[in-house]
Amino acid sequence: PLQSRLADFSTRERPLTLEEIELSQPFSERVLIPFMRRLGAFASRFTPQASLESVQHQLDLAGNPRGLDPTIFWAIRIVATLGLGGFILLVTFLAPRDSFLSIRTGTLKALAFAGGGALVGFILPVMLLRSRITRRQNLIIKAMPDALDLLTVCVEAGLGFDQAMSKVSEKWENDLSLAFERVIQEVRLGKLRRDALRDMADRMEVADMTSFVAAIIQADQLGVSM
Repeated sequence: PLQSRLADFSTRERPLTLEEIELSQPFSERVLIPFMRRLGAFASRFTPQASLESVQHQLDLAGNPRGLDPTIFWAIRIVATLGLGGFILLVTFLAPRDSFLSIRTGTLKALAFAGGGALVGFILPVMLLRSRITRRQNLIIKAMPDALDLLTVCVEAGLGFDQAMSKVSEKWENDLSLAFERVIQEVRLGKLRRDALRDMADRMEVADMTSFVAAIIQADQLGVSM
């Protein structure tokens, strides 16, 4: 993105103003995401730290979809709660006189419908996140046999374990290869390999991957042949 912006900039006769640069960005980046961040930051002030850490862990398990963080996730829950509850309440007001949802059938019933909608809106993002976690874990389990086969071939061919992980990350474009790529990046930044692998297993919570990482760490610590 930076290179394309610079190329765009170099072909213009006059430099872009700050307003033009801002207006060239998508509406979601200019308005929606900043609004959600402010709303989430406000909500996080009243949210226990343990809850925020739990949400962050769940997002890690889901592979951090769309770069979400706990503040934006809480903002999504708030918007879904208010939006769905308000929508159902509006429908009850606008429903025909003889309709089951008509506000004339009783204010308490309309409020009950709106409260149920708000509850669904509050729970729905969590359910979608859990579904995403389960899907990602299943994809990792399916990708493990091929990845371990390639790791074995590379190590037997004389490559180091880090180089073998690089081959896996280059070979496929899936959640497991991306996880290996992140381990490689963390090791290059100075993190111990066993810590990077352990963190990778924690971000997956897949029993087979946890066992594999434990075996690799044990072999590394005891000096056993990889």
